[in-house]
Amino acid sequence: MPKYYYEKYAIEVRTNEHNHKGQRAHVHIYVRGEAVASMFLDGTLRDGSLSGRDLRKVSKIIQSKAETYQELWDEYQRSEY
Repeated sequence: MPKYYYEKYAIEVRTNEHNHKGQRAHVHIYVRGEAVASMFLDGTLRDGSLSGRDLRKVSKIIQSKAETYQELWDEYQRSEY
């Protein structure tokens, strides 16, 4: 599962063994190594919580990289898991 690091944040696109097929594309968010939330590619929280400052920063990162994350998501959705 690839993780992308930005300052204190890590963003992970999980393989299909961790996602159910047919879910809306989302990424998992880690702050200083701790899993804290997941977010849809439009920058809205799926679950978990982030402080306002972290939410704004992470949302901006995800939206700017949404195309890359969507490509990975689509690839994983086609996997055999």
